[in-house]
Amino acid sequence: MSRIPPVENSDLSLQEGPGTTTMATLFRVMAHRPDVARHSMQLLETTMRTGTVDPKLKELLAIRVSQVNHCYY
Repeated sequence: MSRIPPVENSDLSLQEGPGTTTMATLFRVMAHRPDVARHSMQLLETTMRTGTVDPKLKELLAIRVSQVNHCYY
């Protein structure tokens, strides 16, 4: 549970895909600052959905980075 309560009724919408369920709470907390949340969502979507690297490999990398840093993902 986050220390800052998530915004339940936010107009931010994250596209469905790998990792978005886990990230939903993060972006609902970030919704307290909508401009920051929108830019962060754009960065995440660009990083995970474009380029030549397979999205599944990107997801595995994100999981491994969180393990190395002892973070829940």
